[in-house]
Amino acid sequence: MRATYGDLVGRAGVDIHTGLLQVMRRGFRDATQAQNTVGEYYDLLAALRSHSWWLLDPARMRTRELRPAGRGGPDGGDLDRIAADLFASLGPLAQRPVWMPYPDPAFDHPWHDAAVKLGAATDLLATHLGPRDEPRSEQAALVMDPVQRRGALAFIASLTDLTLNTDSAIGAACRHRDIPWQQVNQWLPDRSRAKSLTRRMHELASPHDGGRGLRDVTTNIYPVREGDPVIELGDRMLRLRRAAWRLADATPDYSIVTLHDLAGLGMATHMHTAHAHGIDFRDSSSSSNRLVASARAFQRLMIDLDDYLAPGPPEPAIRVDILAARQILTEIVPLHRRAHTMTISDPRTRDTLGALHGACEVLTQIAHLNQRTFATLARSQLIHIPTRLLDGETLSEDPAAAAAKLSGARRIPATTARIAQTVQLYDSIGAVTDPIAPYAVPVARAAAYDPPALFRAAEFEGRP
Repeated sequence: MRATYGDLVGRAGVDIHTGLLQVMRRGFRDATQAQNTVGEYYDLLAALRSHSWWLLDPARMRTRELRPAGRGGPDGGDLDRIAADLFASLGPLAQRPVWMPYPDPAFDHPWHDAAVKLGAATDLLATHLGPRDEPRSEQAALVMDPVQRRGALAFIASLTDLTLNTDSAIGAACRHRDIPWQQVNQWLPDRSRAKSLTRRMHELASPHDGGRGLRDVTTNIYPVREGDPVIELGDRMLRLRRAAWRLADATPDYSIVTLHDLAGLGMATHMHTAHAHGIDFRDSSSSSNRLVASARAFQRLMIDLDDYLAPGPPEPAIRVDILAARQILTEIVPLHRRAHTMTISDPRTRDTLGALHGACEVLTQIAHLNQRTFATLARSQLIHIPTRLLDGETLSEDPAAAAAKLSGARRIPATTARIAQTVQLYDSIGAVTDPIAPYAVPVARAAAYDPPALFRAAEFEGRP
């Protein structure tokens, strides 16, 4: 399973809670452990601040204009301004004063793991953007959407609030080790204003956290893990979606064969998925099933694209992935066997069905991208159709086509009516799949994250 942004920040939340539990339950063995823990505390705050600022301003274009508004209360409604005030109130963290401790390189603590995961989450999102913030993947538009980033910021703000409020637990643990109060006050100054700003930042970001947001964004690197056909199928589908996005660029690659092959894979995937559910797509009574209807829509598109001629050869890397995916489909759901419903109580079967339905969803997305690619090809005037396929209606309404037919030309540029027919077939795929919510395997989302079961707030009420 590929780690997502939601996985990383959710696991960072687990590490933050685990580190807090260690401090509250075990305290410190000696002053050295206390110093190292406080150092990790500040490293975690630095990671949270860095990640929050990336979500607010990935291009770092507004850093100068968002100057602190002063030392007034957190009553403003500007999320960016509140965040800037918060970050300024924390003071230097990466290069902090000499009296603030730094952890030893070999010191192991869950807060260190949380900081590493937050840095990895930032790097994951950054892989979708170029050095000038140009898109590098089909998910770049989602990453650059400020509403989605602010929705993600709501969870990060809650983690920041939790981290800031651990200072009381750290101070109590230091007191049990007879660390001088002067030293503790230097390590943990009053953060009441920062805590108020953090709560206000969470309030302003929470209304944007209504959907899936960035939680399912994966890194923009698509290795294929061979060995397990179910995992390999998912990896190849994601790589095909990335390739389809690249094909939809403004400059076409002049290959109609690639679009034909992808339509054929869409047909095959829906056929195999229907077969896995015990649906016989050859039976006329199954035509109302969504999977069968989608397979036939892809089949009509594949047959239609077979008539076109274009100068570009098929993309070799895409063809390799398509052939490998077809082979995997044949291996995990062979069509020559009688169709029967899989028992979904079996974990392996659930994984297989999840991969099949996920592949169907990805291929629907690929079809939308391919429609843009076809439109670009059509505007280039470099896709042709054989004159032998021209029917009487086309010849009667298009004098140029009729003249080419009479002159013995073997091909002509695709007519407007012929192109419109193909576009309509692409639209029909969306009409079959869009009204129905796509299948998604239930996973734990970052927004639904709960602290570990060991943490019981009532157990610590009234403690210093």
